[in-house]
Amino acid sequence: MSRPFLMLAGLIALGLGCLAYLRSSSQATASAALAPAVEGSKIYFVPIGDFPSEQLKPLVQYYRRKYKLEIGITNSIPVDPGTRDGSRPQLMAENLVSSIRNDVPEQGADPSAILIGFTSEDIYPTSQNWQFAFGWRITSARAAVVSTARMSLQYEGQPLSFDLPGTRLRKMVTKDIGILYYGLPQSENPKSVLYDQPMGIQELDQVGEEF
Repeated sequence: MSRPFLMLAGLIALGLGCLAYLRSSSQATASAALAPAVEGSKIYFVPIGDFPSEQLKPLVQYYRRKYKLEIGITNSIPVDPGTRDGSRPQLMAENLVSSIRNDVPEQGADPSAILIGFTSEDIYPTSQNWQFAFGWRITSARAAVVSTARMSLQYEGQPLSFDLPGTRLRKMVTKDIGILYYGLPQSENPKSVLYDQPMGIQELDQVGEEF
């Protein structure tokens, strides 16, 4: 193997190494620069109905590693009957979000607490002409809910992933944390995790996981 070729290969490897370092450094700096919109805020995950609490533990570990967040998991709460729409087999998103704070009185009494509920049932917003929603939040109430009912849907040409539903769930939760905890605005960039409400599973797959 010729010496010029070895030198070229070395320069390429060095360049790739520098690029990886700069990318990881910029991500670390961006994460470190984030600060809660309200000092002393605490995030709680709230399993609703039959949503398995065990499914939330990997999420807690993920946000601890990536953002140094300590997130609590409350006891499971029942589905408030007032959140059901008798005309369709779905929960009303706005009512569901509003019910969370009342159903976890210890955490709900803290105005700085951020509550993110999780349901396996399908939801839709009564205030919008939508068939369903992956999630809903009420910023003034510092609360949100995420639904996994449609996160296992498949379509032709979808990305290959061993845990696609888990990735989709994480994107929705990261968006809620970005808005409710960090006070970040929604984005018009379809690749941003803060992209304004993705209307379908393909749009959700196209957004990234970074703020």
